[in-house]
Amino acid sequence: MCLTLAKSLIMILLTSSFFLNSCVQTERTLHQTNDPFASLNVYGSLPEFTGYTDENKQANSSMLKSKVSIISFFFTSCGDVCPKLNTVQSRIVKNHASNALRFMSVTVDPLTDTQQHLREHRQLMQFTDKRWFFVRMDNDSTLESFMNGMLVGYAENPQNHTARLILLDSNSRIRGYFDALDKKQVDSLESILEKVQ
Repeated sequence: MCLTLAKSLIMILLTSSFFLNSCVQTERTLHQTNDPFASLNVYGSLPEFTGYTDENKQANSSMLKSKVSIISFFFTSCGDVCPKLNTVQSRIVKNHASNALRFMSVTVDPLTDTQQHLREHRQLMQFTDKRWFFVRMDNDSTLESFMNGMLVGYAENPQNHTARLILLDSNSRIRGYFDALDKKQVDSLESILEKVQ
């Protein structure tokens, strides 16, 4: 009788363990499915920076704190890549209305692109979403430090800037680089943003 009771207890323990393990695995799978960054690497962190927005407000890393962010580089007198880049980014901004998102476009030509110039450009292009910041860093050394910190490299010639959209998670960690001129990469980025609440 004791042997039968022992066998029954062992079966109960094994069954309980199986169900408990299944619940834990299901919880992990559910968490990973809901985490838009689960499959992405960490490449680095947002470097400290200072600058000004087109509205002449101070710009720094705190404006992106606890937000999922997209950072890009452009300049207003660019006639080829930048308009395409900003058109793609504008569509992404419109497609994803979550207040957990922020967008920051940094000019690589701070000499020409004053705050007023950036403001006029925003109005001309009708980029009205308040989650999207247009930022000018005070001088080339600040911009160079920031771009190097973002792992995209600084070039003295503005024409040589990157056309990638850089994804940061809510902990300001760099999680991906997406070519704005490559539809598949943009679609991949948008599928990640769809999961951001």
